[in-house]
This record gives sequence, structure tokens and C-alpha cells, in this order.
Amino acid sequence: MGVKMPEPAKVEYHQLYLGFEFPPQSYTLDISTVSAYLEATKETNDIYQSDGLVPPMAATALAMASLGAAISMPPGTIHVSQELEFLKLIKIGDTITCFSKISRKQDRGSLHLMNTDIEVINQHREKILTGKVGFILPATV
Repeated sequence: MGVKMPEPAKVEYHQLYLGFEFPPQSYTLDISTVSAYLEATKETNDIYQSDGLVPPMAATALAMASLGAAISMPPGTIHVSQELEFLKLIKIGDTITCFSKISRKQDRGSLHLMNTDIEVINQHREKILTGKVGFILPATV
């Protein structure tokens, strides 16, 4: 039985700076993970049922989950934009690693604007997804 390591503390908005890189997170897209995604999104396309392909948005969801695991976003945070480019097919059994870094951080009165660049690679170190994600975070008291 292995020793469980404590979860790293989440980074607060005020600790972030332009170029800040979040710790990469890896996921294996096994059949149960993909099935859970298909069920949650009510996706019924046969290509995902019989051909062993993974919906590209599943990788996006995991990239967003890894970002959410790394940063403490206060209540009222709004995901306002995303721009994604899907570069390769993803198959059941692939292991993906999600990277993200701060590409914009701007304070506007009581609101904080933040963009992160994301990149997802597979086990062969091939880029499968790149993009930008934008958030508006309220000022915390």
C-alpha cells in the first residue's frame, strides 16, 4: 500500500503573475473515464462507442479540471471565453498531460481579468490541443 501525498495548496489570484506556469496534470483516458464523459454529456455518436475515439472536448474538460485543481477561484468567477484548436485524434487508452500558464492578468476596479494558455500533449509528446481560456474573477474581501 502506497503513501498518499498531500494535495498541493491551490494558488490564489494575487500570487499569479504573467507567465506563471501551473503544475502539469496527466490523465489516462481509460474506458471508464471516457464512458463517464459520454454519459455526462449525453453523447451518443457511434464514432465514440465503436471506434475507440475520445471526444476532443473531453480533453478540454480535463485541462479545465487541472486548472481548477491548481487555482483558488472565488465564488462569482465567470468563464468568459475559450479559443481552442484540436490537432490530433485522441483514442481510448491515451495518456494526456495538460499544461497551462497565465498569458494575461489585469485588474479593472473590482474585477480581475485573467487568460490562460493551455496545451495538451499525448504520451508520444504530440500536441493534441492548444488554446486560450478567459476568466473574470471578482475582487475578494
